[in-house]
Amino acid sequence: MGILVLGMHRSGTSALASVLDALGLDVGARDGLMRGDVGNPDGYFEVQSVAELDERILAAYGGRWDIPPLLAPGWANEVGARQFAAQAREVFDRSFAGSHFVLKDPRMSLLMPMWRQALLDRVAVVLIVRDPAEVAWSLALRDGMAPLTGLGLWAAYNRALLSDLDGLPVHVCHYRDLVERPIEVVSDIARSLSAWGELDETDPETGAQRVRPDLRRDTHPGADPILAAPPASVTELATYLGTLDGRHDEFHATVPAPGWWEEPLLNERRVFVQHYEAALAERDATVAALLADNAALRAQTDELRGEVSAAIGAVRELEATRAIRVARAFGRGPTKP
Repeated sequence: MGILVLGMHRSGTSALASVLDALGLDVGARDGLMRGDVGNPDGYFEVQSVAELDERILAAYGGRWDIPPLLAPGWANEVGARQFAAQAREVFDRSFAGSHFVLKDPRMSLLMPMWRQALLDRVAVVLIVRDPAEVAWSLALRDGMAPLTGLGLWAAYNRALLSDLDGLPVHVCHYRDLVERPIEVVSDIARSLSAWGELDETDPETGAQRVRPDLRRDTHPGADPILAAPPASVTELATYLGTLDGRHDEFHATVPAPGWWEEPLLNERRVFVQHYEAALAERDATVAALLADNAALRAQTDELRGEVSAAIGAVRELEATRAIRVARAFGRGPTKP
């Protein structure tokens, strides 16, 4: 089998994948991993080609990482999804050599039925959950996202996971606990993975040393009134997720009902982004057409310059010939022998 690290963006999936890397599991070839940046200085421990494929799949269904697509029940059994599953398997096979792998990409949280098909359901999952207000605040600071939209995204990701992980071995942990009690949390995870045959004996402290409390940022969402008191549906979901901590040899969960506002909010965002991207595409097409026209005009100008230059040369040659003839006529030029 292998391990999937799942969770909403900005929830600590990178920190968790780093821990599993330190425990000796395969996170993929280093030169194929997503590079670190300001958001995650230590790196993402995420295969770049997997993230890119997931973005293409989300786009094919009218979404992207911050706009969950509208997926009909059973969508993963459709022909298009099966083709994506085959591509996912190819990307996976190129990225991992052994069976004890760690595959991490938050986007997978929205695409689990397809990935379960691609990996033949031979996976276990470590799911990490973070306080929804902290996630929304982090997205607001990093991406300028409205706090309520961040809460809606957090809920969409976690509701999808509760629904789509049914029957798999799953260990649930919380980002706060990982940061505040790393040895205890890593030890719990290691015991679950060992029970599932995914991890040989190891020292949990090796993994715990990877946890950097100083990178737990964006933890002051109380400055925003919506995040200080999130909607009831988000609070209910967060409370329910808190009851799922630990090991589940066969995961089953009840999905709390979404709030009335969640789907309309994300639909409105989807429509706005689609119009915005269409406007950008139209602008880019206009710019491309203008650039093409400009290039054509430049080519015509260069051609005319060449013709003018040739004409000037011809005139000068003609003038020189006439000067010689005039000089001969008056006996001042060279004569034939």
